[in-house]
This record gives sequence, structure tokens and C-alpha cells, in this order.
Amino acid sequence: MFGFRVRQLKKQKIKVYDDAFCRMDIWLHRNFPDFSRSVFARLIKQGHICLNRDIIVKPSREIHPGDILEISWPTDALTPIEPQYLPLDVIYQDDQILVINKRAGISVHPAGPFQKGTLVNGLLYANIPLARYGAPLRPGIVHRLDRDTSGVMIIAKSDRAYLELIRMFKHREVKKLYLALVEGRWEGNAEVNIPIQRSERHPCLMEISRTGGKPALTEIEPICIGEQYSLLLVRPRTGRTHQIRVHLSSQGYPIAGDVRYGSWRSGKVINRQALHAFVISFSHPISGKTMVFAAALPDDFRASLKALSYPPNVIGYAGKDQ
Repeated sequence: MFGFRVRQLKKQKIKVYDDAFCRMDIWLHRNFPDFSRSVFARLIKQGHICLNRDIIVKPSREIHPGDILEISWPTDALTPIEPQYLPLDVIYQDDQILVINKRAGISVHPAGPFQKGTLVNGLLYANIPLARYGAPLRPGIVHRLDRDTSGVMIIAKSDRAYLELIRMFKHREVKKLYLALVEGRWEGNAEVNIPIQRSERHPCLMEISRTGGKPALTEIEPICIGEQYSLLLVRPRTGRTHQIRVHLSSQGYPIAGDVRYGSWRSGKVINRQALHAFVISFSHPISGKTMVFAAALPDDFRASLKALSYPPNVIGYAGKDQ
């Protein structure tokens, strides 16, 4: 990606808050995932990274908590993110974090064909301070929702908040609760504990793994069971890509509208996967205070429940932000 002749550089200073030593190239890739470890190794060897004002040329150099890194990014390798107006449904914010209710149909950050109209584009337009970690394409993004999944998300506004939230997600200290409308009369298990791996035939999708893969655990509680559709409360205990979608489909109950994972009634009740991140709970990354937030169901999801003649108390269950 980066050539050996660089004319224009954009400098960025960043403090290391980690509580353990780490190789520089590994640390950089971990915190700026849009670039590979080999790219950072090349940048280091070219002398484009300083550690406490000293130019470093060995990727194996250790960095310590409290160190100051100065990265000179080649501007020809940085794709500028265009600020764009997008309506943001803000549930909560302080000087460290932002909690929003993401709309369906919006990608979280630029990737592949979706370079514009993403949540990051909207955050930049709103001039919301974002953590420098995760840049250039994912500033402040500590977790993601699929493009057509709606619901509650946390965004880091400071570097310290970013690192602590990343740690909490890694150690499964963040609890999430989803609402899913599935096809069929639910008679499935209360727990699905099956590994997941990337599909060899369709690299953008995931699939059940019988011989390896990554452990994945999902807990399921039915709220309302119907003859053709059932509304479920779902707790993913691990955070694998497409985990809920794959696990529910594997049990014979694909999410309504989720054509990629087996829905055959797409468009009859909703025009996207009927999956909503309902509740998230975690400790505030700086104060340690317990935080719990819920995101109201979007109009299309509520309309689908109403069309299926669900009782008003069920529709209203997730009708308001908590």
C-alpha cells in the first residue's frame, strides 16, 4: 500500500495507555486495523514513526504505557472521509462516550462499496469529537452492527475510552440484548453453542463449523410465539460476526427478511433482517459507573409486529428509549 517514496505526510501524535509492553508493529496494527502489520513495519523502517521524539527503524521495538508515538501518515494512502449529514438518534453522551440508536441501512464505517453515507460520515458532519484510535476509517468505533441491523451502539470520544471499551468487549464485559423476529413457530433450544467460521464459498458470509471455527454461544428466550413468526429475546455471549443470524438459521428459524441466511418470506413483513440491538450494559470506561441503555424499535420493525397482530403490550415493550 505505501511506496518507498513519500512526498506528503500527515503527522499524528498519540499516547499509549495500554498496561503492558508490546511490539510496535503489532500495537499499531491492533489499534489502526485498516492497515496491515506489514504496512506498519514498512513505515517504521522508512523512519516515519517516532517514539518519544526518537525515530524508530525496528518494528520489534517495544512500546510501554505512557509512551508518545508520532506517526507520519503518507497522505496518498489516506482516503479522506467526507462529512455528510445523517440524522443521528443520540441516546446519551458525555465527554468520553456517545451512545446512539443506529438506523437500519447504514454501514458503521467506510468499507468496500459503502464509502459514503456511513455512521462515521455522519459523526464527522456533526463535529463530534472521536478517539484517534481506529483511524483513518474507524475513529472511535469500538464495535459494529451489520448494515441492516438497527439499535444501540457505543462510540468512543476519547483515546482512553476507546482502549478501555475495546478491552471490555474483548473480555466479554459488555452485555448485549437483541430482539429478533424469526420465521416459524419457535420450538428451538434456549441455548445455541456451535462454533462459527467464515464461509469458503461466500467469504462475506459466516457459517456453522463442525471441525473448527471460533466458539460462539447464543442464549434465546421467546417473547411471543406464533404459527408463522416468533419474537425472540437474544443474548449473544460471544461476539462473532453474524453470530445471531447464523445461529438462528442453523436451528431452522431464519430471521425474517434475512435472505442471506435462509429467509424465504423476505418482504412479506419487513424489507430487511428483523434484528434490533435492544439493550447494552457496561461500566463507564472512565468513571466505572454501571451504564444501561435501550434503543426503541424503528418504525418498520414495529409495523411488522403490528401487521402480525402482536398484542399492544408486546409492541410497546420496546417502543421507547429507556
